[in-house]
Amino acid sequence: MNKKAILIVIIFIAGLAIGGYKLLSVRSLANSGIKIASIPSASVFLNDKLVGKTPFEEKYPPGKYVVKLIPEDTSANYSSWQGEVTLNPSLLTYLKRELGPSELLSGGEILTLSKISSATEAQIDVSSQPDGARVIFDGQEKGMSPVLIREVSQGEHDVSVSSPGFVPRTIRAQVTLGYKLNAAFQLALLPSQPATDSADVTTTPTPTPKEKTSGESTEVTIKDTPTGFLRVRNGPGRNSSEVAQVKPKEKYTLLDEQSGWYKIAYEEGKEGWISSAYAEKTN
Repeated sequence: MNKKAILIVIIFIAGLAIGGYKLLSVRSLANSGIKIASIPSASVFLNDKLVGKTPFEEKYPPGKYVVKLIPEDTSANYSSWQGEVTLNPSLLTYLKRELGPSELLSGGEILTLSKISSATEAQIDVSSQPDGARVIFDGQEKGMSPVLIREVSQGEHDVSVSSPGFVPRTIRAQVTLGYKLNAAFQLALLPSQPATDSADVTTTPTPTPKEKTSGESTEVTIKDTPTGFLRVRNGPGRNSSEVAQVKPKEKYTLLDEQSGWYKIAYEEGKEGWISSAYAEKTN
């Protein structure tokens, strides 16, 4: 092979190397980041392949992945978790899980970013399991999940989600203009209260108010709400049907109460349940 031919081959190989590097660079930029944290530490499986343990951080091509977390501490009563996450191009997905004895007693959140049409606006889309959780954004109530919070300023913001009977969760999220932060919360059921000593246990269930006597009654006053009204339901739970609506500052006779709920007489001969988060007991 003469010198000219050798030079052409060298140039050709160099061109392939440069082209390959550019291709790898483009693919690298298109990769998505995923960051996973858990309590306790757990082995991380992506699409049934063991990839490490928490805390875990890596880059992968965009797409949907099945994540499985298996607690490393087998001596304690922790349950595994499995769920699906979507990795968007060149964006980070964050997953946190607090593993409990069962799925219902486990909580966490998955945070993902997605582009929106406006480059001068940011949004936060809050969802939860169960639905209908109370959403507090930077100390202000924004309604019940799912809820989309628009016109969010760039920077760090606090988002809290709570529901009666569940452990509340709070995150501090970094928001960027031109993107929507999707925050999917999983609320854990409050664990059962430990049994007390029998000497302290009363055999009487939660007392209902006595029949109204002259000058004696217990009432509840409706607090201000984001919607300007409070739903009255046919049972003590957000899944119960709405039967009426009451307004802030109105007062009603308290008939019964359960964890997070008051039973009231909202009309003569009509009874229903309201959230105690938006009502205050008065004598």
